[in-house]
Amino acid sequence: MIPTPTYLQFHLVFTLPALAVLWALAPRYEGVRRRRAAAGIAVLVGIAYAYTTPWIAYMIRRGAWSYADGAVLVRALSIPLGEYLFFAIQTLLVALVLHRVGFDPSFRDGDLDRRPRVAGVLVGLAALVCGLWLVSLDASFRYLGGLLAWIGPVLALQWAVGGGHLVRAPRPWLAATLVPAAYLCVVDRIAIGLGTWRVSPEFTTGVAVLGLPIEEACFFVAAGLMAANGLVLFEWVLDRNDRRTAAVGERHGDAIDRVDTSAESSVDIEPSVDIEPSVDLDPVDD
Repeated sequence: MIPTPTYLQFHLVFTLPALAVLWALAPRYEGVRRRRAAAGIAVLVGIAYAYTTPWIAYMIRRGAWSYADGAVLVRALSIPLGEYLFFAIQTLLVALVLHRVGFDPSFRDGDLDRRPRVAGVLVGLAALVCGLWLVSLDASFRYLGGLLAWIGPVLALQWAVGGGHLVRAPRPWLAATLVPAAYLCVVDRIAIGLGTWRVSPEFTTGVAVLGLPIEEACFFVAAGLMAANGLVLFEWVLDRNDRRTAAVGERHGDAIDRVDTSAESSVDIEPSVDIEPSVDLDPVDD
């Protein structure tokens, strides 16, 4: 019989090796792109901690899931250390897949199209409202409803900012969302089977795929989607700002050129004229 692994052992066996493989396969950028990619990952990891910690702490305290005795060594705000590590690990997995697939963060005409932006905002707000409604409807929807309410505002904000760009090039962020989510679903099912953690049947719908509660799969997709969109839009916003700054500089330069040209044309240079007497003066006769 295999002993129940701790949360940290789970990372050592499943998530960290996957992270190492993706790191080895990741492209090696140079210059500005390298700095922006690193900055985007750092920012998204920070956002993941700031936004996910309160939600995870709430769900754990309300009993949506629990951990086996001895599987957790250290906790903070009711959250195991392994869970905190997972926030960063999933974001890094998404980032490395995204950069391995490759994406173009360039701002293009049509990226500010209103229709996809409005549609994305409506979907995000609908997720928020639906999630809150499900939570109030029945205890079995606590995990799923809380998840929808958690992801809704972020999706609405992301699509309000760059929905046109996201809909123009969906392949990179879809791959970066689904590939890590699929792997995490598999290893999560293994961890549940080994007893490292347990999802509450009271606060879930009971719908499962190959023994994995549907809420767990939705969580991996939701968290990955927010991370992938955020990474893409981070570099896209920087490129857009670069183009705006360059355009302002060009207009400023054109204005200076026009002022100089106008000043030159306003100065009339009179041609030099040789003045000669028009009348010959005869000498005075005595």
